[in-house]
Amino acid sequence: MDYETLLKAIGEDPEYLYKTERGSAYAHYADNSTVRNRSGAGHRDTTEGLQPRSGKTVYMSPQDVDRMAGLFQNAELGTEFKPAGYDKETKTGTANLSLTDDYGPKKAGTTLHSAPFTTVPTKGMIPVEINRSESPIGSSGRGIHWGTKITEVIPRGTGGGGMGGAGPRGGGAAGVLQQLNPNRLNFAQGGIAMPDGYRAGGNWKLI
Repeated sequence: MDYETLLKAIGEDPEYLYKTERGSAYAHYADNSTVRNRSGAGHRDTTEGLQPRSGKTVYMSPQDVDRMAGLFQNAELGTEFKPAGYDKETKTGTANLSLTDDYGPKKAGTTLHSAPFTTVPTKGMIPVEINRSESPIGSSGRGIHWGTKITEVIPRGTGGGGMGGAGPRGGGAAGVLQQLNPNRLNFAQGGIAMPDGYRAGGNWKLI
């Protein structure tokens, strides 16, 4: 998927643009939220296009995502994915996946897995888009989208414009936004809205 579609829809300049293994393109903003231009490649659901803006997005190793995603999506378990700490200077923290209900001998509050995260998109890491931190019993954990490996990252300030090479003439994000200004949609005006019932559990709002 292309970056230009993202840049047409935003109301602010993203800090980073990046793509993942299956071809989805993302814009990452200063508040650590993202908007994804979804690719249908490699998915059962081949739907494509812009997805609602996440509440928060963090980046984790493939190994930790493999451990956490399956547990969070297991309808037999009541779980929550919460930060255990975050350092704004280094933009790193730790997240816990814990039980919200007793499961066999394990009691509510038991941490099933703890792992580090960063809020800076990095090649080889996986984006974790958070809209709802809890996955109650009976839920398949649709409140979190666990992505695939990042294959490229374009930070703001490269290429002479803001995000060099992102635009039709490689002028960076700032240049593209200026060119596309008549067609730009503002999030506050309903261009890309937060999902219905959005609630970022835990303290993700502090990140």
